Amino acid sequence: MKVAYFDNAASTPVDPRVLSAMLPWFSESYANSSALHSMAQHARHAIEEARQAAAELLGASDPSEIIFTSGATEGNNAVLRTFQGRILYSAIEHPSVRVVAQSFGRRAEPIPVDSSGTVRLDALKAMLAQPTDLVSVMLVNNEIGSVQDIQAIGELAHSHGALFHTDITQAVGKGPLSLADAPVDYATLSAHKFHGPKGVGLLWVRSDAPFQPYQVGGSHEEGRRAGTLNTPGIVGLGAACRLVIDEGESEAARLRAMRDRIREEIRRRIPDAVLNGQEDGAPHIVSVSFPGVEGESIIINLDSRGICCTAGAACSSDKRASSPVLEAIALPQEVLAGTIRISLGRFTTEAEVDYLLENLPEALCEVRGLHLPLRVSPSPQPFPPTGRGGV
Repeated sequence: MKVAYFDNAASTPVDPRVLSAMLPWFSESYANSSALHSMAQHARHAIEEARQAAAELLGASDPSEIIFTSGATEGNNAVLRTFQGRILYSAIEHPSVRVVAQSFGRRAEPIPVDSSGTVRLDALKAMLAQPTDLVSVMLVNNEIGSVQDIQAIGELAHSHGALFHTDITQAVGKGPLSLADAPVDYATLSAHKFHGPKGVGLLWVRSDAPFQPYQVGGSHEEGRRAGTLNTPGIVGLGAACRLVIDEGESEAARLRAMRDRIREEIRRRIPDAVLNGQEDGAPHIVSVSFPGVEGESIIINLDSRGICCTAGAACSSDKRASSPVLEAIALPQEVLAGTIRISLGRFTTEAEVDYLLENLPEALCEVRGLHLPLRVSPSPQPFPPTGRGGV
């Protein structure tokens, strides 16, 4: 059976070129970059080259403002825990912002969004009438792909004396980034969302912005983040950044074309489907709801056909929990429950999109009919590669 991967917003396959750049740092140049000998300094040089690549990707003028982390979750925690005063965060933030903010109690408040998942600037302006330390709004939402106007949000925050943080994880490789000229004070990302390795990311802190180290116990990263640096991971992050710099614009256009095709075909083939988010949001995410069914049932049925995607509402085996993102855009419960997310990546092919569009209507019919058997394959095989490559 064919296997088609449509869960790139959760994690992407490591690009072979990234893996190739990483391999020598596991077993050939394996020294701790903090030491003084030549092998260690070789590792230090590779880390600084990755820092330069990351700064170039972000449009940051000073590479020293970049702190390497284990990922956006660590970076988000570090930024929010720097502040002791009032924090505003969008109602559709990733849990690594939302849950941390909620733990602060009454000094953190969610900013409402409209039905497309866009932050309501009028509401933010009204909320900023009270003294505020930090505003945190992600650039691209991970569930529905809504893209925020961080220029307007940052300017509004600054005009009221607040600093501005944005999680840009889902935006990397999906459009231009230029933080140096934007009203942004902090930015975070994870490498595995743009075909880099898992377990590595970065936090960008503008040089004049306050920062309280979250991880202490060593002088690494100029005393801003303790712990032995993950040289292979950082080299991989740098290589992934270089690929986005070189190929990001054309790749974003390719993803956008596939996304538009999926949205149009869903509208045509499944008339009662509800497409969530902005009409022209992030180029790699399609969030769609099917009234009257459970998203998990659709996911399981699609998986039996070799199609990997995810439900829009989080759940576990013993307790169902509605998605705060879908609730924030006021999606009715009977629609919200049937939400799935289809997300594209560098190695998604047109043939895989064909396969998805062929199977999605049939899978939905089976779930709604309840009496039709699911297709089951004990040993799925990779989808035959076409175009830019296979999964």
